[in-house]
Amino acid sequence: MIMFLLVSTHMFINAQATLSLQGILKKANGIALEDDTYPITFKIYVVDSTQVKWMETITDVEVVSGIYSVILGANPMFPLNLAFDKDYELGISIGSQEMRPKVRLTSAPYALALRGSTNQFPSSGQVLADKVKVAQGVIVNNGAPLVNNTDGSRGYSFNNDNDSGLFSTQEGKVSIYTNGVERFRANTTGTATIGNDTIQGTLGTNNINLFNNGGINYNSSQGNFQGWRLVDVDPMGSISAQGVDADANGGWKQYSKLSGEFMGWNNSSGTQPEFLAPFGTFIGNMMVPLTNEHVLKKKFKIAGDFSEIKVKFKYHVIDSWGVNDYGFAGFAVQESGSTFRVGWLESMPTLESANNRFSTNAFESATQFAGFNTVTDLSRDVEMTARRSNIAPTDEFWVFIGSATNGIYGVGPVEIWVR
Repeated sequence: MIMFLLVSTHMFINAQATLSLQGILKKANGIALEDDTYPITFKIYVVDSTQVKWMETITDVEVVSGIYSVILGANPMFPLNLAFDKDYELGISIGSQEMRPKVRLTSAPYALALRGSTNQFPSSGQVLADKVKVAQGVIVNNGAPLVNNTDGSRGYSFNNDNDSGLFSTQEGKVSIYTNGVERFRANTTGTATIGNDTIQGTLGTNNINLFNNGGINYNSSQGNFQGWRLVDVDPMGSISAQGVDADANGGWKQYSKLSGEFMGWNNSSGTQPEFLAPFGTFIGNMMVPLTNEHVLKKKFKIAGDFSEIKVKFKYHVIDSWGVNDYGFAGFAVQESGSTFRVGWLESMPTLESANNRFSTNAFESATQFAGFNTVTDLSRDVEMTARRSNIAPTDEFWVFIGSATNGIYGVGPVEIWVR
């Protein structure tokens, strides 16, 4: 038999693609095949290959005057699911013998653009595809989405969620939006996250600032946090004082000495200390015990894991101190101070007693802020550190501040740092 073919490809955007095929069947003597219905098998090969890439048998092809017409791929049992990214040829069999030669499939003129390297879609409207791989990136229009899925035309968004995606609202800026709300921003100066962050995995950084005194949890398998972090600030004020047992003195209590003792750190019965109002410029609030031998104590409760503690505070020397008078501070696990460890001890005579090298007479009352205006007062920035006790609760410790003196002392703002 002799075969003449007219092939037309139709790639419809519906349930499946189809290929329209029309041909003429003649016998070797040139006479058309008798009118009847015939089973015809169609096979698609890669050009110059014997491997069948697709096959369909249509059992009742009607032939009239040798002419037949079929649509390949219309049967859902034989979907025409080839990629059509290669050159193919079609083989046709009536009975057991495939006719020669195979017919090479060619493109419709406008379909040639799909195989070009620098082509653009020429018309407007939507372009739909099951999967898109973009080799050189995506170009989008500047703008930001409106809320409630009302507009996604000014950026790269997602199907059925037009106000969530990647948008450029101005030159040099790109943002990620969810439900019309900007959540991440990158511009020429850096990046910013709007909202809460959750980091899963490893965060590598050489410099990080943590705000709002947030706790950090880690274990040995995850490494550790190397830097000090500020976790509590006690300004010695009745309104904004931090810590547990908050009261008019921010949780601080004073402890009198026991009978026969010079100082009273081993005492579990505390009373309210005297809180003095702000002392003005450069001094600020101050907590002062009623008598000099009383010790100030406070329990701090810190969230998160840490192995070292640092306490910073301002220590004020009021009125006359001698060369053998000391200020001290330290840590303990219990209120009673049975595990007390000294973290700071310093001799601090007043400057007037140091051979009158800095007398109040020269500055009138400028160098005193409490007590007698004839005696120089002074302040000292104190910093003490300690290892976390292995017998302490995981988040509690006590800070003790006192004096070994006949003078009066006060304590200014206190900062708690851990790492």
